[in-house]
Amino acid sequence: MVLVPGFDSSCLEYRRLGPKLAALGVDVYAVDLLGWGYTQLNDVASFSAQAKAEGLASFCRIVSEEKNGGNGICIGGASLGGAAAIVVSADQPDLCKGTVLIDAQGFVDGVGPMASLPVPLAKLGINVLKSVPLRNSANKMSYNDVETFATEDALKIGRLHCLRDGWNDALLSFMLSGGFTPSTKVPQIQSPALVLWGSQDGILEKSFADRFIEELPNGKLQYIDECGHVPHLEQADETASVILSFLTSDQFPEKEESPSIFAPLLNLFA
Repeated sequence: MVLVPGFDSSCLEYRRLGPKLAALGVDVYAVDLLGWGYTQLNDVASFSAQAKAEGLASFCRIVSEEKNGGNGICIGGASLGGAAAIVVSADQPDLCKGTVLIDAQGFVDGVGPMASLPVPLAKLGINVLKSVPLRNSANKMSYNDVETFATEDALKIGRLHCLRDGWNDALLSFMLSGGFTPSTKVPQIQSPALVLWGSQDGILEKSFADRFIEELPNGKLQYIDECGHVPHLEQADETASVILSFLTSDQFPEKEESPSIFAPLLNLFA
């Protein structure tokens, strides 16, 4: 399984869920999107949404070929990372055998006014995005149990990568590209899909969760109680359990009919 973190986040976003899934027998990878987290920032022509999706698809294909005999992976994404996962899942049906969307941004296209701002103003906005006050506010908005989870350590972990040389220019490149447009891709996802949603999400409305089920050809919705926008951080045990149940469920009926295709995937959970 390949997990994708959210907007301008890093693979450290899965510091709780990743080990939980691994303990349950899932071969799991968390990967930064190009230009975010701890990816290469020098000598890269573009950090656009398209470049991010292409880089993610390439990583997923390598994992599929080297770890699963070319038989595909399950892709998962949180928040804006969900938008990237949607694009790859829709465009690479042979690669993505399952899709997990965690409070995913599937119906908000683009990056808003930032895409049309003059470059000097956009740069000023980017500096605000990495400021301590804004990051602290976003940190608190992400959780239901603010006191337990919106800590100083969480703020530092979520902001550390922003201090890297080249981060500003990489984010500017993404903003000027217009961002992801996942809304038209959701109905094109062919794989079984699990939509996980924090019941107390204060960032994205619950109506988006219902819309996923309306538009996904083969989708299932599971709410995580007493949880905000980041179930993978706030309710990691339950999130891992629900994901494992999905991966080993009859959502994948072909697994018994075509063992040559699905046996390597199932062996990951044995």
